[in-house]
Amino acid sequence: MNSVYIGQLIVSGISSSFILLLTSLGLIIIMGYMKVVNLAHTSMLMAGAYLCYFLYQVAHVPFVLTLILSYLLSFAFGAVIERVIICHFYGKMAETLLATYALSIILNQTALLLFGKNYKQVAAPVKTVLYFGPFYIEAYRLIICGIAVIALLGTMLFINRTPMGRKIRSTTQNRTMTECLGIDTRKVDTITFAHGMGLAGLAGAAIAPLSTVTYTLGDSWLTNTFMNVVMGGVSSMLGTLASSFLIQESISLLSGFASSVTAQIVVLLFVILVVRIKPEGLFTPKERR
Repeated sequence: MNSVYIGQLIVSGISSSFILLLTSLGLIIIMGYMKVVNLAHTSMLMAGAYLCYFLYQVAHVPFVLTLILSYLLSFAFGAVIERVIICHFYGKMAETLLATYALSIILNQTALLLFGKNYKQVAAPVKTVLYFGPFYIEAYRLIICGIAVIALLGTMLFINRTPMGRKIRSTTQNRTMTECLGIDTRKVDTITFAHGMGLAGLAGAAIAPLSTVTYTLGDSWLTNTFMNVVMGGVSSMLGTLASSFLIQESISLLSGFASSVTAQIVVLLFVILVVRIKPEGLFTPKERR
């Protein structure tokens, strides 16, 4: 086990960390700001991957435009779902879990009925492999790192620097007072949920070239995205960034010494221990009292 091999594992872990961050952003918005456990999150990743396949691979829409359209279509779908279903279950944890779980099943089975069990491939827009001394990385993985950074910074600016973002934070901290100030909290809820779903669709489109597109694609992301958000702090985007690095670097390094399954189990046990000691996660934003 030489230093070059370990260094390559670290490089692979860094790129995987940004991918995990990208796939977790939508969950942070909905869980952290709306207190809704969205079990349909990874199904939206699957839907975004299918959007990428049909827009980019079949219709030959430019890849950047495919990402934008995937976000917008997922945003619109999320707005409809919030208005029709989710709005009736705020403050009801069990009912929300059942509703989003049912939505997840509906999305998965609809994809199965429409597209079958056949795997679909999406060609990466860039196939170059970049070398940095003895280390290498696929160019497209670097592009995803950039997409993750843009999505993270864009969401942070949206939440912290825009009028709607201030309304979202105000609604999260004190809904009653926000309504007394004349703010339409129903509209705020719809936009918040829709943005979270939009980010999930965007992430699914971005990761489509890295894996086969099928109706079960979201299942492989369910555990990692949820434990990533819980470990980092459900309302902390920077905390989730940090936990993404901790989780993926640990998995990458442990996989070099043992199997990937063993690495996943060890990291999951570590996350459970961290959450047991710090139930609020590693990083929790300070709230005004």
